[in-house]
Order: sequence, then C-alpha cells, then structure tokens
Amino acid sequence: MSEKYFIRLKDVLQSLVTDPATANDPIKRTFLCDGSHVSANLTVLEDTGDAIHTQPWHDELVLILEGECAFRVGDETRRVTAGDLIFIPRDTIHGPIIDSGRVSALSIFAPYFDRARKNIVWSRDGFVVS
Repeated sequence: MSEKYFIRLKDVLQSLVTDPATANDPIKRTFLCDGSHVSANLTVLEDTGDAIHTQPWHDELVLILEGECAFRVGDETRRVTAGDLIFIPRDTIHGPIIDSGRVSALSIFAPYFDRARKNIVWSRDGFVVS
C-alpha cells in the first residue's frame, strides 16, 4: 500500500502526532496530505476550551468520525455525531463545543493550507463572538 495515496484513518487516530504548526492552537491537527489546491487533516478534540475561530482564506469540510458534540457555524449551533458532514464557508465563525468525551474529525481545506501562514483567527485572539 502506498503511504502517499492511501491513509488508514484508524491507524492515524491511534498514533496521532500534533503538527508543530498547530501545537499552540486550541485544536491540534495532524496533516494527512497536501495538494496544490487542497489539504486534509485529522483532529482529536478533548477539553479544547474556546475553539471558536474563522479561516479568512479557506472553505472547510468537516466529517465527524467518532464522538458527539455541539458545533457552531455562523449563527447556527447543532449537535453532530459520527457520520455528520459540516460545510464551513471561508471567513465564517465556527468551531466545536466539546461538552464531554472525545471527538475526532477529518477536515478538508481548500485552497491548500500553508502552515507557514497564520490561516486561523481564534476568538481568544481578539475577534468578537456574538
């Protein structure tokens, strides 16, 4: 099996290593693949605290893989569980609200998520969440 093209998410979840570019963020990520126009990462969320944020340059798809939590997109908050897909347009306030347990998710960003750039603006860094 080619590691370049095929990724077994179950194995990555068991040995999750946080990408250094996200080590100080409320949401820790392991990037799985990058293309010219897209990036994918895996996230495990537990006790994230305030994880509300925006991404000014990226649209995002989030697939909940395991667990359950509330999730905010814009002015709407819903409970999500394994199998739910969430679309987040660029520059939209969003984020998980972890009230108990562990939640894992696959996120796909477009365009490419350049980790050398500040791609995410966290509410803790100064924007007002209404």
